[in-house]
Amino acid sequence: MQGTPDAAALRRVLDGVFSAPAYRWADEPGPLRLLREWWRRLGDWLEGLRADNPAVFRALMVLLLLTLILLLAHGAWVIWKTVRSGGGPDGEPAAPPPRESHDADWYYREADRAAADGRLSEALQLAFVGLALTLDGQGLLRYHPSKTPAECAREANLAGTDQERMGDLVRALYAHVFGGRPCQVADYRRWRDAGSLAWHAPGH
Repeated sequence: MQGTPDAAALRRVLDGVFSAPAYRWADEPGPLRLLREWWRRLGDWLEGLRADNPAVFRALMVLLLLTLILLLAHGAWVIWKTVRSGGGPDGEPAAPPPRESHDADWYYREADRAAADGRLSEALQLAFVGLALTLDGQGLLRYHPSKTPAECAREANLAGTDQERMGDLVRALYAHVFGGRPCQVADYRRWRDAGSLAWHAPGH
C-alpha cells in the first residue's frame, strides 16, 4: 500500500515521542528529580541567554571561569601551606622555631641546660636549631623554622664527609626524639661533640 510508513520510520517517531520528559516513568527520588529539573532549566536559560544576548553570555562565562581559577588557586595555596607547616614526608614535626633575638650560642646553652635537667629530647632539638643557625651563619644552609631536620640535611651545602655526618646527626635526632630510642646524657654529649666539629663547603 502506498503512503504507509515503514516499520523503521514508525519506530523512530515513537522513540522520539516517548523519549520526552513527560514519558519518563522511572521511579526517581524527589530531590534528584528536582535537581535534574533545575539543571535542565538552567541549561535552557543559558541557551536562551546565548541566543538572545551573546555579550552578556560571554561575560558570564568569563566571570565563572575566573571564579573557578581563584577557587583552585586558593585550594592549592591552602594545601601548600598545610604541607609546609605539617612537617616532612614521613610526618616528622618541624624543628623548633628560632627566636629572632637568639643566636646559635643561645640555643646551645639552652640545650646544655635542658640536658642537665634530664630533658634530653628537648636538649637534642634545641641543639639542632643551634647547629642549623651555625650553618646558616657560615652560608652553608638557608635555615627557616618551618624546615624539618631532614630538609636541612638535604639542603645543606656541605662537603661529602660533612654531609654524611649531618645525616648521621639527623638520624640520631629522629631515633631519640621521634623514634622512641632511649637517650642518655652520654648520647647527647656524643651528638653535641659531633655537631661542634668544623663544617666545610664542597671543595674545601
